[in-house]
Amino acid sequence: MRVSDKAIVLQAIKHGDKKFILKLYTHNNGLVTASVALNKNIRSSNIFPLSLINVELVLKQNKDVHQVTEISSYYILSNISGSLSKLSIAQFLNEILIKSIKESATNQHLFEFIESCLIYLNDTETEFVNLHLYFLLELTKYFGVEPQNNYSIQTPFFDCRDGQFSNMALAFPLGLGKEDSLLFSQFLKVNALKTNLSNHQRQTILEILLAYYRLHFPGFNTIKSLDVLKEIIAG
Repeated sequence: MRVSDKAIVLQAIKHGDKKFILKLYTHNNGLVTASVALNKNIRSSNIFPLSLINVELVLKQNKDVHQVTEISSYYILSNISGSLSKLSIAQFLNEILIKSIKESATNQHLFEFIESCLIYLNDTETEFVNLHLYFLLELTKYFGVEPQNNYSIQTPFFDCRDGQFSNMALAFPLGLGKEDSLLFSQFLKVNALKTNLSNHQRQTILEILLAYYRLHFPGFNTIKSLDVLKEIIAG
């Protein structure tokens, strides 16, 4: 079956001479694995990770790998590659998506959220230093594991397992101490993109969110881009 769709390139793995296996997150068909051959109309620049593309797909029934016959960029993220800060955030987001999106089910709202974050990162010159935190938090909503902010005097400890605050302190990464729980509760209340955070607060919240992901997303392990992100953002 031939279909036209919008797609975000998550991964491009070389597979022979001028051939690649692409992992695409599409607007109408969810997660799609497809082969593509480079030619005069399909260039390597079209399949860089996080490229926003229009694709013509041949979806093969009962097959794991489909086929891309045409590609064109519909929004070129030209400003990301020229900024180390933006590039480190983009690489981090890319790795998070690869590790968290496992099912092929269609979710147009999720696609549009990812798309909007990438365009925001490309277009804005300010207020993107917290984008990775905003992205991690918002992404939990699309997978049904959003942390609940029921912080109170009676429930001052965040339980990473249950995704809510409780009256019992658990050792990290299963839970948070009182100080970090308060910081996390305050973070959940604000606009994560626009709030002012110290570098220490930003790093602490990042570690909390990643610990939360490891508990709620099967197979979510080491993030290779994390050290670079921390260094660039801290600088």
